[in-house]
Amino acid sequence: MKNMITIYYSKDFYLHAPPRGGYHPENPSRLDIVLTALRENGFEKNIIEVREAEPKVAVRELLSKIHDNSYVEYILRLCEQGFEGYLDGDTYVCKNTCRAALKAVELTAIATEHALEKPSELFFVLPRPPGHHAGASGSAMGAPTLGFCIFNNIAAGAAYARLKGFKPILIIDVDVHHGNGTQEIFWSNPNVIHIDLHEWGIYPGTGSVDDIGGKGAEGTKVNIPLLPGAGDEDYIYIFLKLVEPLIYAIKPRLIAVSAGFDAYAGDGLAYMRLTEKFYEFFGKTLYDISKALGVGVVAVLEGGYSIGLRNGLPAVLKGFSKPEYTRPSLESVKPSENVKNVVDKVVRMLRPYVAI
Repeated sequence: MKNMITIYYSKDFYLHAPPRGGYHPENPSRLDIVLTALRENGFEKNIIEVREAEPKVAVRELLSKIHDNSYVEYILRLCEQGFEGYLDGDTYVCKNTCRAALKAVELTAIATEHALEKPSELFFVLPRPPGHHAGASGSAMGAPTLGFCIFNNIAAGAAYARLKGFKPILIIDVDVHHGNGTQEIFWSNPNVIHIDLHEWGIYPGTGSVDDIGGKGAEGTKVNIPLLPGAGDEDYIYIFLKLVEPLIYAIKPRLIAVSAGFDAYAGDGLAYMRLTEKFYEFFGKTLYDISKALGVGVVAVLEGGYSIGLRNGLPAVLKGFSKPEYTRPSLESVKPSENVKNVVDKVVRMLRPYVAI
């Protein structure tokens, strides 16, 4: 069977580190967890360590499509000055942050290029720092902080695809926190559909069911807020009942994934209870949809700080690459009543704009 998964990694991603050796959950050891998990689960051969990326990507031009120039210049200036400290209560910068963050955007664009060329394949980037909370000018939609993020990697990938003339672009965000930065950047863009499953009531406090997009883009921003404690059956039901029919109705030219693993049970920063069962299902779902639609998949790492990285990430890759995996049927899963109600409300909100 051909290699359907390519994983991009750079040692530059280790350079973004907490100031003065302090502790922060988003630290370089996350990469060690990921790389060890990939090797232990047979995916070492899929990893490409990128030193000099080809083809070259005009990263600054790409950033200008998603962030205000003043914000980008501010971050770059801090790095040039050797700043070591916190931008806000959550998010740090060190002298090498920009080298890591720019490489993250570059590799996301290159992975996107390959995904556009190769249907039914998965191109997974392991960037640090993460990105989906970074909005146009920094913290987004009234959030108090940048939530560990610097530049919005998945938004850069979507913007790269749009520059190449592809539309519509689908972004699926399964990080436990709402991707407020991504939503803000594409709020009024009807050609970027953003589907976001997240825990309600935690940072950044955004992502209401009622948030469906700006004028002219109504129905392209899909928020699925869930109460703490949602588990595998809840998430699987949401995909079978809502997300999958929506994707087939949209028929995207690219599937982009904000791949957070902090909704895994016990990962540390939230209260969801996902296990390998959902993540393997998710991987298989991505493969089935990409094959049916003839599109590629690009994914970038967002959250995940311990067991979520160790178990959840390999499970997605196994699901994507395991032809014998059989997904559960809609009739076989038993979601909570709350989740059923949320899905019903989302469907009612979207029906004026999309046939699902």
